[in-house]
Amino acid sequence: MTLHHEQQFSRADCPVDRLEWFVNGTLPVSEQAAVEEHLSWCTSCQAEIRNWTALRQALQSVSAQTPEPRADLFMLIEQQLDAQPAVISWFGLPGLLQAGWSALTVCGEHLRAQARLLRRELFWMPLVFVPLVSLIVYLPPWRHSPGPAALLAALFTALGMAFLYGQEVDPAREMTLVTLTSPRLVLGVRCCLVFGYDLLLNCGLVLPFLAVQGIIMPAWFLANWLAPLCCLSAIALLLSILTNASAAVLICLALWALRLFGVVQGFLIGGGQPLPQVPVLQQYESFWHQGLLLFAVAALAIFLAFVLIERKERFTR
Repeated sequence: MTLHHEQQFSRADCPVDRLEWFVNGTLPVSEQAAVEEHLSWCTSCQAEIRNWTALRQALQSVSAQTPEPRADLFMLIEQQLDAQPAVISWFGLPGLLQAGWSALTVCGEHLRAQARLLRRELFWMPLVFVPLVSLIVYLPPWRHSPGPAALLAALFTALGMAFLYGQEVDPAREMTLVTLTSPRLVLGVRCCLVFGYDLLLNCGLVLPFLAVQGIIMPAWFLANWLAPLCCLSAIALLLSILTNASAAVLICLALWALRLFGVVQGFLIGGGQPLPQVPVLQQYESFWHQGLLLFAVAALAIFLAFVLIERKERFTR
């Protein structure tokens, strides 16, 4: 074996983690002697020592040119702090207004920051659904039948929630992890942005349009449109946290495929026929019409997502 190979082989034994302290002169005497003996023959460590020495000299040069702070600087700061007006009581009206304004300011900053990081598709894709509703409810197989439109509304929203947060869909995730910002705060702000935007489209545009046409009533919209939408979206978010966005999308598509089967069947044969008379499928379809139960499942899924995201990110730091 040549000398070059021997040096490469012994590179793993180099005291790399002690070279910086050797340059600073802060190693114990015994370790310093061992490093000096190692440097007598290791060219790689000699090069690193030269780099550390050059860096130390550069820092010393910058430090020498940096002016010292005024001797009375801290005393002036304390005087400024003492001169500040007393804190307004939080129990009075001015205190409540100040607290409310501060909260709104902080929320606005977070919303604006996260809006820049989210995918643009999460905002323009739901817009495709709005004209699609008017087309679906007037097609011959489902004329004045809002069920198919409700299915697609829930699916569109759930797909957006699946791509809300995660390593494969969030380029800014690494920057988020190295800051003091909690992943729960980031997730909460993004939920407000994306889900709130989708909810505004459904309740602000779709509901008035269908209600004016006499196709649905607000109570039906709440139990058969909004409740499944919230439940499927929460499930998609939880699955994206537990696994990834792709798995969440596939599972949501599978969950909705059983419900869409009857819709597609009715469109192909022009009869709007219901699902086959299979007890399991009937019970499954009945589950998605239980408004209160769906809202409870959605709340549980959101709670688990916010609990698990902090634990998951803790192991990735």
